[in-house]
Amino acid sequence: MKKKGPAEHENMERWLITYADLITLLLAFFIMMYTFSRQDAQKYQEVTDHLRMIFTGGTGFMKTGTLASKQPLEVLPHAASSGEVRERLQKELKAMNVANLEKNISVTVDERGVVIRIMDRAFFDEGRAELKDRAKSVLKQIVPTLMGNSNSVRIEGHTDNVPIRTAVFKSNWELSVTRATEVVRYLIEAHDFPPSRISATGYSEYRPVAPNDTAQNRALNRRIEIILLQK
Repeated sequence: MKKKGPAEHENMERWLITYADLITLLLAFFIMMYTFSRQDAQKYQEVTDHLRMIFTGGTGFMKTGTLASKQPLEVLPHAASSGEVRERLQKELKAMNVANLEKNISVTVDERGVVIRIMDRAFFDEGRAELKDRAKSVLKQIVPTLMGNSNSVRIEGHTDNVPIRTAVFKSNWELSVTRATEVVRYLIEAHDFPPSRISATGYSEYRPVAPNDTAQNRALNRRIEIILLQK
């Protein structure tokens, strides 16, 4: 009769294999994240945002490795100050290299937030509310910064005190509101700007930046203001 050998003991160190595999996967993950951060800061931000969505219950789906938008989304630092946002917008506008652009568009900061002030002649024909092609080019240039910031955006329409009465606009109220709304509609339809973060309002002639006593001053008051609002 064959003697039974000693009972086989269960391998109590099997967990070390699983643990080693986990450490290897984590190491590969952090090497990948480090590579992204060095090569492409924007893609790194997209990956981290989507991973955050996954771990907090979101879908985290990405299309073709990037955010599903019609143009690259430049994400601002979470703690970007108003001054930093203003400088970035100024650089974006300067990069357009358009003649007289600085005379027609300025970027400032006031108690409302970061204000992009655009003279009406840069965006619209006199007495009209249809956006010029030049206006669309400017909006396309600055929309990544506007979308890359979590603050709400308000579009304000302003006019001078010269009365208007046409078949389309019965007063400066209608003109100022319609122009602001046209900017909002373009940003939403052409650039997928989140509708919940944007609004339009018209102030007619009642919030001038200069006295309406000369043609030059009245031209300053006819404007669109895009405001990245303070939280």
